[in-house]
Amino acid sequence: MYIRRSTRLWSVLLTVVSVLALNGCAVKFVSDYDAATYEEILRVGKEVDKFYGDLLEKDEAKRAYQKYSGKYVELETELRSLYTRNKSRPLNEESTKISESILKLWLKYKENHEKNDGYKSGVAKLDRKRFVRLFVSAASAEAAKNLDPDDKDSDKDSKEDKK
Repeated sequence: MYIRRSTRLWSVLLTVVSVLALNGCAVKFVSDYDAATYEEILRVGKEVDKFYGDLLEKDEAKRAYQKYSGKYVELETELRSLYTRNKSRPLNEESTKISESILKLWLKYKENHEKNDGYKSGVAKLDRKRFVRLFVSAASAEAAKNLDPDDKDSDKDSKEDKK
């Protein structure tokens, strides 16, 4: 009788402790929202867009690589910083992949500009649009981390559905 009561007491105690422990645990799949990263994404995206705007304002014959090499280095540094910031945050794989894609494309387009010693308008317009899409994706990925907890839970109904 004593053993049975003791076993039941331990069982109840273990259940209570388990329930309390599980209620206090939250599984995280993505990093927290970082306002500084969000602002950096917007700022660097704007600088890349301005680079292409300035480039497209020049006549194709005057787009020699050397005239843009300094700006390439400056923006590459900004893009590496954004990549490093994303890479250093835990649970941030998606944002890291996007920033890595942006950096790789920047280096590829820079290399093509240097190799061709020029930049065709049609190509520059397409490259500019691609960067805009990637920076929008990066900003959207960061902004999604700032959703209200109720908006993240697809199992929750709207207040109207509960009437």
